[in-house]
This record gives sequence, structure tokens and C-alpha cells, in this order.
Amino acid sequence: MNVKKSIEYKKCVFLASRRAMLENELLLKDFVQEFVPENYTLNEIKEFNEFLEKIFDNDLFDVIFGIKPASFYSSKYPGRFLADIENFAYENNRILKIKNKIKR
Repeated sequence: MNVKKSIEYKKCVFLASRRAMLENELLLKDFVQEFVPENYTLNEIKEFNEFLEKIFDNDLFDVIFGIKPASFYSSKYPGRFLADIENFAYENNRILKIKNKIKR
């Protein structure tokens, strides 16, 4: 099954696009479009949706911008998702790209 056609994936796109902080939204939209379909199963996407519903944007911001490592929140949120987001954020210097988008 193509996960991009599933209700769970569409919910994932919606949740990534509705963040309280623009920086989080910009990174998560890319993460959901580029990383999630290739690396998560349908059940993992369901779990990721629950994660997106529960995580505070301030905590997510801290991980995306390297203020705190993903492991800092391991007792609060599923570590795999935060680690994947953290690694994705630093691939190809995505953080700099986000900062440049915001400055425009």
C-alpha cells in the first residue's frame, strides 16, 4: 500500500502543517514529505501522529535547533521520532535553510 494515500499519512501532513512555531512547521512539513513515507510503516505513522499531537512546540524547537539533544526528552516522548527529526534537521544544513526562509 502506498502510505501517501492513507488517512494516517494525510493526518500526519495536517499535524505537521499546524504548528505554533513557524520554524517547526517548516521543518516538519519537509520531514513528513521526504522522510516519513520512505522510513515509517503505517503503524509507525499512527504512532508519529500521536507524538505530533502530544509534543510541545518549545520542546520540538529545542531539538530542531540543537538547543537540547533528542535524548534529553527520551522520558517524555518516543525517542525514535525525536532522533529522526534531529538527524533530518541537520542533513544538508536544513537549519540554515529554515532560518533563511524566515528572514524573507
